[in-house]
Amino acid sequence: MHRSAALLCSSLLLLLPACAGRPLSVDAVKNNVKLLAQTTIIRIKKLTDEFRISPNMVFSGLELIPDITLDRPIEGLTSIAENLNTFQVILLNLPIDGTAQIHADIVSLQGIVHSLAASFNCPLQKPGANSRLDTFLKANSTFHVTIGNVALERLQRFLSKLVKNLDQLKNC
Repeated sequence: MHRSAALLCSSLLLLLPACAGRPLSVDAVKNNVKLLAQTTIIRIKKLTDEFRISPNMVFSGLELIPDITLDRPIEGLTSIAENLNTFQVILLNLPIDGTAQIHADIVSLQGIVHSLAASFNCPLQKPGANSRLDTFLKANSTFHVTIGNVALERLQRFLSKLVKNLDQLKNC
């Protein structure tokens, strides 16, 4: 209960300057992204330490889950928003214990990225439905632990790269 209250208070403190009327500087928004991404990485590490899967496991369809080393690199805010949306959909559709807070962090990151995009005058499109991903998740729902582990591992790598490269982002 105390962790929930502390998390709520820290989340409200992050949002408080946005309600004060004066816009946040781009650097402050980037720092908020980094802080929340680092917090989410820690949550993922704690959760995935409990359930390890074999790195040799082959599973058809995993290419639908963004893999920062293979898939789209972090090219700009549009790429970040698209990847966060994909991870958000995956976490929403997989019944994995302990991911509710990680999902909430991703939703918060999406909001902060949209604020950052607005400060750069970057028009981010509303995410469309990914029917291939939805079909994959429904067809393989019995393998939710395996898919969830792969998704969390890739999300962790994505967030780590985001933290390292956020300051170099100059385009939409």
